[in-house]
Amino acid sequence: MSWLGRKRRVRGAPGPAGQAQQAVSEMLDPYHQRASVSDGDRMLIEPGKVLANIALAMERVDTDINTPVSIEHDVAPVDELMSIAQIGFGPSLAVHVANTAMQIMSARYPADLVRRPLPDEFDLRKLIPLTITDQPHEIARTIFNRRTARAADLDEADVPEMESLGAADQVQVFVALFFMFGKKVGALKYTTGIE
Repeated sequence: MSWLGRKRRVRGAPGPAGQAQQAVSEMLDPYHQRASVSDGDRMLIEPGKVLANIALAMERVDTDINTPVSIEHDVAPVDELMSIAQIGFGPSLAVHVANTAMQIMSARYPADLVRRPLPDEFDLRKLIPLTITDQPHEIARTIFNRRTARAADLDEADVPEMESLGAADQVQVFVALFFMFGKKVGALKYTTGIE
């Protein structure tokens, strides 16, 4: 409703300043998943919270393979992931997913099955309708297998393939690694009977 050309705000509904304040409060709250605040032109990102959201989503996948998990809603919106990759942290995302995957799988499943690499013919795109190009898919499979073959965690220096990719392809590698973990957990659950 307007009064003399000014819109009247509904009682209790926050205005633009209130929405921004709420977004910042959510981002600063360690128990809220919001990891960024944007004013349209600039974005403030809490990378540690993005990594925590990734780990939490991966734990949810392992806890209940049938629980729907969305990278966009449960981890981080695509623009956040793109921003993180553009500032040079794409390799960190990939390493974090691979290391977290091994940590989760090693805690619950037999080591011989966890350490078994994804075969050369494994193509995630045949299992899930993802639009991931060949090079990022192959790099993701290589990183996943590299981590399963090692006793120690990977670090950014262990994934030199990521440096040659642009931000969009680095995000594709992250997405592929996340879903490769989900498929491997599903196979481990099926094979072992562990729920």
